[in-house]
Amino acid sequence: MKSERKRDVSLTRIRLTEIAGCLVAVLFIISFAWKYLAGPMMKPDAAATKNAITYEAIENYMIEGEILDRSGSVIMGGGDAGVGISADYPDNYSFAWLLGYYSVSADGENRYGIRGNTSSYSMFTLDKNNRGATTRLTVDEGLQNFAWESLLAGQEGSVIVIDNDSGAILCLASQSTIDYDVNDVSTLLYSDVPDSQYRRGTFENDPPGSTFKIITAAAALQKAEEEDLGEDWFYYYDDGTYTPEGDDFTITNYGDYSYGDLDLETAMNNSVNCYFADLGIKVGQTALQSMAEQFLVGQDIEIPFLGTLHSSFSYGDGSPAYLAQAAFGQGNTEITPLHLAMIAQAVASNGEMLRPYIVDSIRSGKLPLYAHTRKKLNNCISVSVDEKLKEIMHSTAVGYGLDEYNYGYVCAKTGTAECADGRVHTYIVGFTEDASFCISMNNSDISSNLYGTAQELVSYLNNYIYQ
Repeated sequence: MKSERKRDVSLTRIRLTEIAGCLVAVLFIISFAWKYLAGPMMKPDAAATKNAITYEAIENYMIEGEILDRSGSVIMGGGDAGVGISADYPDNYSFAWLLGYYSVSADGENRYGIRGNTSSYSMFTLDKNNRGATTRLTVDEGLQNFAWESLLAGQEGSVIVIDNDSGAILCLASQSTIDYDVNDVSTLLYSDVPDSQYRRGTFENDPPGSTFKIITAAAALQKAEEEDLGEDWFYYYDDGTYTPEGDDFTITNYGDYSYGDLDLETAMNNSVNCYFADLGIKVGQTALQSMAEQFLVGQDIEIPFLGTLHSSFSYGDGSPAYLAQAAFGQGNTEITPLHLAMIAQAVASNGEMLRPYIVDSIRSGKLPLYAHTRKKLNNCISVSVDEKLKEIMHSTAVGYGLDEYNYGYVCAKTGTAECADGRVHTYIVGFTEDASFCISMNNSDISSNLYGTAQELVSYLNNYIYQ
């Protein structure tokens, strides 16, 4: 009897031990699944911890995948087990802000640019030889180097080129206060200037200056079309100053010039602030804001593997003075140079704005892991409004020296923005029949300084990219 009781007690203990063991195993599995599977998918911090631990485990034998330009030329490669890929001169500087880095410290990730954003493929998806996947970009190596060496030439700013038909980013060259070498991440610490460690062209938000007159002109052309307004609606006499009705804020033209009788095209050709301030008032807040929204101003735009573009559009306190300023690109509007290039691309493509892209494909050997798909973001304006806007922008470009005989068909608009920190930010945006562009320079004087730069860029596009 006693032996039976002892046996029952022993069996009970065994069962309890088994149950406890199962519970521990289940809890361990749940904890493991949450920490390394579900958690990283739901919580960025958990994903960073998981990736950091994984990276430390594989970094001594992992071979980072190469990065190629659109034609298959190696931009960054030559990696070996435990040694990262590298770029030769001038790619190591001209592509530095675009390629970025990936590193791990204190169980946390440090990621930036293409290398950071494609690391799940190039470092964590390994083939049988422990080599990461190869990333093929849309960028043209020759154009990128030309933009960095000859167009920016050490000046703080950016040069962006987008293919009109596909949205492919052919060039995204950036220059900051640092000569950043992609082979040496520590070079990013050579400057303590605020905001110097980020890529110009995609992260900086400044007023668009007179490039915004493209949107104001589009809103006016649409209003005239919808309400059957005659040509006289666009006429304005300019005496060099403009004070919105009911306000005491006076707007002047650059250089205090006055232009007399004006229509929309002549005003755009000469970038007359007073004309566009008055035009913005006539168009009205609702219509102007609607047109800005059609061009996605004020909305976040995500570009795969590159980042998210931010912009803002505001009338301040809603007074006529704020509306008038917004109409010629000052006030509270802020936008990135890449977004300005997208606005040009939309006008070039009969009003259809495409999502820009910079990663064309990612492959592990012959196995495709990612391939770009064309995506339309919005129909910004009607074809009829677009045709009229192109005519105006084309004659404006001719005034910048971009005549058809030497440069083919070009449309363009400059802009000079007075920034809150005292900087003057200049732009020239435009497009040829094949590509759209934005040249952006910080710490500049006046946008007319960019005429020659735009001529060089268009010549390069015509002779080497779309010959």
